[in-house]
Amino acid sequence: MSIPHSYSPGTLVYEVNLSVPREKVDDYIEWLHQFTKTQVATIPGFISSMIFRQPKPYGLHWLSEEGNAKTYITVHYVIASQADLDTYLQNDQKAVATAEQERFAFLVTSRRTLSVV
Repeated sequence: MSIPHSYSPGTLVYEVNLSVPREKVDDYIEWLHQFTKTQVATIPGFISSMIFRQPKPYGLHWLSEEGNAKTYITVHYVIASQADLDTYLQNDQKAVATAEQERFAFLVTSRRTLSVV
């Protein structure tokens, strides 16, 4: 059993949002579990990750046109520092995004950084 995450003030979270065709979501989630573990194990400053399945986002026009054909996934990576995140974004993020896009060409992805207050 895994230990639940606890976010304290100042925790830096790098969030990745994905849109996956429903018929491919089980395979994708299986791959994503291993992928996120590898990210945490190999990228300096990546402390942990959590994967969420979310309901269809409301109020986002570009997603509302997809009907019920997609499943929405959010990944949170807890990052040790802004400097670690900046290094990742500068040096590694593009290659990671390209690898995902080549393997799963159907993804719609958005990213953002959150800081717990």
